[in-house]
Amino acid sequence: MTDTQILFLGFGLVATAIVAVVGSQLAPADANSTVVPPKRRWNWAAGAAFATVVTLGLLFQSLGLDEGPPSGVRIGGVGIGVLCAALAALVAYVLNGDEARGPRWRIAGVVFTAGVTALAVVVMIAV
Repeated sequence: MTDTQILFLGFGLVATAIVAVVGSQLAPADANSTVVPPKRRWNWAAGAAFATVVTLGLLFQSLGLDEGPPSGVRIGGVGIGVLCAALAALVAYVLNGDEARGPRWRIAGVVFTAGVTALAVVVMIAV
C-alpha cells in the first residue's frame, strides 16, 4: 500500500466512526416520547457508517488511488463532483423542511451518496 492509500484508509476509519456517532444521535424518538429505542439508535448508526464506507469507497475508486497518487486534474474533477453532490444534498435538506431533523439528514445523506455514485460512474466512463 502506498502512503496515500494508508492516509485515505485512516481518514476513512475516523470519518466512519464520527458519522456513526452522529447518525445514532439523529435517530428519531418514538411518537409520544423523547426516548429513542436502542435498536433504532444502533440501526441509524449502522446505516450512517455503511453509507460513509460506500461513499469513501466510491471516492477511492474515482480518484484512482488503487493506481497510485492521482493527478491534479483528476483531484479537481472529483472535487467539483463532490461539491455538486453536496449542493444536491443541501437542496434536498432544505426542500424537506417539514420533516423532523433526523429524517431530513438521512434524506440528505442518501442524496449525497447517490451524487457520489453518479460521479463515480461518470469518472469510470470517462477514464
